[in-house]
Amino acid sequence: MVELKAYKINSLNFNNKVQNGTQLKLQNQVKYNVNYIESENRCVGILDFRVSDADMNPFEIRIEMAAQFTYQEGDEKPDIHTDSFDQLFPFLRQVINNLTTMSGMPGLMIPMMKLDRNSVVTGKPKEDGENSPLN
Repeated sequence: MVELKAYKINSLNFNNKVQNGTQLKLQNQVKYNVNYIESENRCVGILDFRVSDADMNPFEIRIEMAAQFTYQEGDEKPDIHTDSFDQLFPFLRQVINNLTTMSGMPGLMIPMMKLDRNSVVTGKPKEDGENSPLN
């Protein structure tokens, strides 16, 4: 069983230079990685999320969040990966809604997202020049 212990926003960038009344065609991009501390049955999830306009209007929200989770012995990494994402994602939605509301525009509620367990790739970081500590 995966349990969210804490989360924080590492970075938040918001650009809204569109004219009032402009119809936006929003698109989302998401990247989620998990670092495992197996000796302690805990992990850190890093969620990088971007909302932008498909028609290239000057509107963008980019957020990187980090969260700490615990899990039980025997939990499989694809399950940990998807369960931790499912627990963190509602906080991301709330942040985006609050940010847009407080900026003077209608609150934006991004749709729920689910990760497909079968598409999760686990393993060690690539060592071929990639500096990412994420796996």
